[in-house]
Amino acid sequence: MSTTVNEQAILDALHRIPDDRWGDVLEFIATLGPRDQPAREAEGRPITAANLLGSGLVGLWSDRDDIGDTREFARRLREQAQTRRRG
Repeated sequence: MSTTVNEQAILDALHRIPDDRWGDVLEFIATLGPRDQPAREAEGRPITAANLLGSGLVGLWSDRDDIGDTREFARRLREQAQTRRRG
């Protein structure tokens, strides 16, 4: 199966990830960076509001009707991610 990799294909794949796996996704994304730069160094770069708005992450959940209160949902995701890191 040949899949074209572009921003839309990545966003479509992210939309199919179960809610309980978002912490894993964020941890994996944090390891990515330029091939010639260690992941730890990439993590230290500040993210600007413009970077975030251009990333496609803002509004990622806008079409979801299973999330309910988005602030509560985000809080639960953060708690799950923190618990997983400590464990």
